[in-house]
Amino acid sequence: MKWSIKYIVSALPFLFTACSGDWLDLDPSTSVTSDNAIQSLEDAKTALNGIYRIASEHSYYGDNYLYYADCRGEDVQARIDKGPGRRVSPYYLFNVAADDAFNITRVWNQPYIVIHQANSLIEKIDNGSVQTSDTQEIARIKAEALAMRGLALFDLTRLFGMPYTLDNGASLGVPIEIKTELPTHQPSRNTVAECYNQVIKDLTEALPNLVATKSDGHQNVWSVKALLSRIYLYMNDNENALKYAQEVINNGGLYTLFTHDEYTSVWGKDFNSESLFEFYFTLTEPSGGSGGEGAPMVYADNVKDWNNLVLTKDFLDLLGEDPDDVRHALCRLPQKPDEDILPTGSTGHPKYLAKYPGKTGDVLTGNPQDNDLCIIRLSEIYLNAAEAAFKLGKRSEALGYLNQIVSRANPDKSVSDSELSLERILKERRKELVGEGHAFFDYMRNNIPVIRKGGWHLPQLPTDAQVINASDPRVALPIPQSEIDANPNIVQNKR
Repeated sequence: MKWSIKYIVSALPFLFTACSGDWLDLDPSTSVTSDNAIQSLEDAKTALNGIYRIASEHSYYGDNYLYYADCRGEDVQARIDKGPGRRVSPYYLFNVAADDAFNITRVWNQPYIVIHQANSLIEKIDNGSVQTSDTQEIARIKAEALAMRGLALFDLTRLFGMPYTLDNGASLGVPIEIKTELPTHQPSRNTVAECYNQVIKDLTEALPNLVATKSDGHQNVWSVKALLSRIYLYMNDNENALKYAQEVINNGGLYTLFTHDEYTSVWGKDFNSESLFEFYFTLTEPSGGSGGEGAPMVYADNVKDWNNLVLTKDFLDLLGEDPDDVRHALCRLPQKPDEDILPTGSTGHPKYLAKYPGKTGDVLTGNPQDNDLCIIRLSEIYLNAAEAAFKLGKRSEALGYLNQIVSRANPDKSVSDSELSLERILKERRKELVGEGHAFFDYMRNNIPVIRKGGWHLPQLPTDAQVINASDPRVALPIPQSEIDANPNIVQNKR
C-alpha cells in the first residue's frame, strides 16, 4: 500500500481517540466520527488526549524515536543483527532502506499523524466549532496542540534532515504541514531552517497559554521552555539555549534534580522530580504497556526476543574512569549468566542498561513494559546550560551547571576550571543521558565524528559505519519509498 502524507490526511477523520476523563483515564478503544467530533470542550480534551497517545505509540516515542540516537552513537549498540526490517540493527549498521516499513515508513507516518491531528484540533478551535465559555481552558488545549505539533516537526526534521549546524539549515528537511489538506495534497520538502523556524514559532506561540504548574502527561510552560533550550542548542543559538535552560532550572522548586542517595531508585517511577514531560503507560493501556515492544523492551535483559540494545565497551570504560560514580548501578549483569554469550566478547560485563525497570523500580522483579517514557528530564537542561554557557565564554556559569551533575554522581568529584572543555561537557552528557535518545544528535550538531571500533561491536558493522561524520549523507534517514512513489514533489535524500 502506498501510504503517504496525503493518505494520512484522508484517514484523519477516523483517528480521534476518546477517553473518559483526563490523560490517565484514556481509553483508546472508543472513537467519535468526524461529523460529531470536537464540538464541546470535552470533545476538544478527548482530541488532545488522542494526540498525546498517538505520539506515545509504536514508531514514535513508543520505540524508534527513543532509541534511535543511542544505537547510532558510541555508547549503545545492537546485541545481534536481526536483519533488514527488524528493530534496532538497521540503524546501528547504517544500512536502513527506504522501503523498511518498521524503521522508515512508520517512523515518517506517525509524527505526521500527530501533526495532522493537531492541525484539525487547532482549526476547530480557531473557527469557533468548539462551544464553550471557558476561554482559558480552550486556549490551553490549543497551546498544547501547538506544542505537540512543534515537537513532531522537530523530531521529523532531526531524523530525516541533516544537522542544522552543518549548513545553517540550508539542506532539505521535511514538509511543513500547518493546516488540514485534501487527500490530493502533494507537499514539497522545506529546508531544515524553515522547519526549525516553524517549530520555534509553534512553541513560542504556545507558551502564554500553557499552565506553569505540574501537569502530568501534558506539556506545560516548563516542558516547552526545556524543548526550546534543546532546539536552540541544536541550532548553535547559545544565547537562547542558555536563556530557556536557566528559566527551567529556576522553576521555583517545582522540578528538582535527583539527589545522589535517591538516584538508583527513581527509574521507572511515575512522574519523578526531574520529569518535565512524560508519557504515561500501564500494562493494559495501550495494549502491552510502553509501546508493547518499545524502548524499555529493547533495553531489557531476557525479555522474549526483544532485547537487542546493550551498552558498548567504550561506555563501560568511560564510566569506569570513576569507580564510585553512582551511575554504575544502572549497568547490570545479565539475569542468566549461562546465556550471556552475545555479543562476542561481552561475557561477564554489565552491559544491560537498567533505566527502564518498570514501576516497581527493580530491574530483577519489575516488568519493563510497565514503564512510563520520560521525554524531557531536568538533568538534560543543566547540561544544555553548561554547554551553551561554555560556548558563550561564561566559564563560571558553565562549571556551576556541569558540577551539579558531576557532584551528584559522586559527591567527592568536581570539574575544575582548568579541566573545563566542550569535550568534558559532552562526556558528562554521555554518562548521564545514555539510553535517553540524545547521543547521535550531540555528536552531529557539534560536528564531532562518531567512532565505533573495537570492544564488542558486531562483526557485521561495515567499515563505512565505524566512523560517521556530520556531513555523511546517511546521517539523514531515507524518505520512505512509499512517499516518493505517491508524491512526485518529494525529493529523496542522498545515500
